[in-house]
Amino acid sequence: MNLKHYIFDLDGTLIDTENAILKTWQDTLKEYGYEYTLEEIRVVLGVTTDIGLKKLNANVDKNYICKWQVNYEKYCSDADFFDGAKEMLEFLKENNCSLGAVSSRSKNEYDKYFRKFNLEEFFTTIVLEDDTENHKPYPDPLFKYMELTGADKDSCIYIGDMTTDIQCANNAGVISGLVAWNNSGVSCSDAKMSFNNPKEVCDLVNAEVSSSSY
Repeated sequence: MNLKHYIFDLDGTLIDTENAILKTWQDTLKEYGYEYTLEEIRVVLGVTTDIGLKKLNANVDKNYICKWQVNYEKYCSDADFFDGAKEMLEFLKENNCSLGAVSSRSKNEYDKYFRKFNLEEFFTTIVLEDDTENHKPYPDPLFKYMELTGADKDSCIYIGDMTTDIQCANNAGVISGLVAWNNSGVSCSDAKMSFNNPKEVCDLVNAEVSSSSY
């Protein structure tokens, strides 16, 4: 491998937002007469709102996203970096890796809920829902990243926490990495690599540096 571009999903990978997202969906769907358990709502993780609603067979109106964002305000303050995730990004940056993010979040959601994490300090390129017509598990978001950065697919790894992340990476011909540090229990045999903690990503960088020195 000759990895230069380390691309990350946000929710459930770098930032622990799972509880906030599930409770927000639950509260918002109640406004439309739906009673889902948090476990039933887990199918929305890692996909766009439209796809999540289809998975739940929920019929809502055009005000759904606005109501969702209002409800998310109640829980978003609980979101924070997973232990070691920020330190991992600092290490990657210090070792001259190109860092990017590919997320199913809209630009509006990113501006409202992720600016506080100062991710631009690490990421040179961030691809969001608005940037492509097709979304994960389609490869389009990663193709967009490569278009914007001029990166070759063989120099990229995409690291996420959901099967849709792995499918997106594999469909784009990019090395796929599944995180287990969020304790979600998600498994995916199609993932090319897996990481039990952020330090293992740093170890991968060290291995790349060592191999290139020979």
